[in-house]
Amino acid sequence: MRALMFLCAASVAPAAIADTVLSFDTTDESAASMVRLVDGAVRIDGGKSNEWMLYQASEDTLFIVSPTDKSYTRIDEAGIAKLGGQMDAARAEWEAEMDKLPPEQRAMAEQMMQRMTGGRSLKKTAPPEPQATGSSLTVAGVKCENYVVEQRGAKETLCVADPDDLGLSDEEYETVQAMYALLAKLGEATGFAGSAAPRADKLPGVPVLIDSRGGQRKQRLTGVEHPNLESSVFALPSGYSERDPSSLK
Repeated sequence: MRALMFLCAASVAPAAIADTVLSFDTTDESAASMVRLVDGAVRIDGGKSNEWMLYQASEDTLFIVSPTDKSYTRIDEAGIAKLGGQMDAARAEWEAEMDKLPPEQRAMAEQMMQRMTGGRSLKKTAPPEPQATGSSLTVAGVKCENYVVEQRGAKETLCVADPDDLGLSDEEYETVQAMYALLAKLGEATGFAGSAAPRADKLPGVPVLIDSRGGQRKQRLTGVEHPNLESSVFALPSGYSERDPSSLK
């Protein structure tokens, strides 16, 4: 989720403009996405479903909102701890059952589990940290530095732009970083081997290009605007019911 825009004069960075809207497109079947930023909140719309996400820094909470059934799921530290406990229990149960099998049958069971989960295993792993490649690109007129994440035998490249080059205020970027940190906690608590999300909180900026599946899927920044956003954009809809975090898939 990320951004663009910047013109410099005599190496002096321009003052950040209030509120930011970042637009992205993808090369696969996913819909275009939009990220809206203000001091203290981030809203992300788009993708394959009509669900959207809202991060509120005052509560350090990410909400996943589903207009289809008029519900939302709260992801905070308490919810992450609960999910982590459920995952740990599932892993322990799985390992106990695997220990009862002879080596040949265990190997077959592990292979079957990986096929059922798209190559994942139930072994817990820390989210992979991005590594700088030393190369750079220009995306939508903004220079970005390439970082690579390796997992499950595949590489994912993230091209990261400096927040100043995107016109983000210090407060907006601090909000983004707080959201990344919460997502990192979620990944550490629940990540299956080979499927944990990259540590975006370890990046020195905001990804404006994400290249995965060997170039088959790319999410690329296409535009940035700085309008005055209404506060209602960053509020939960009234009348929505709250779902338990364990309902997440």
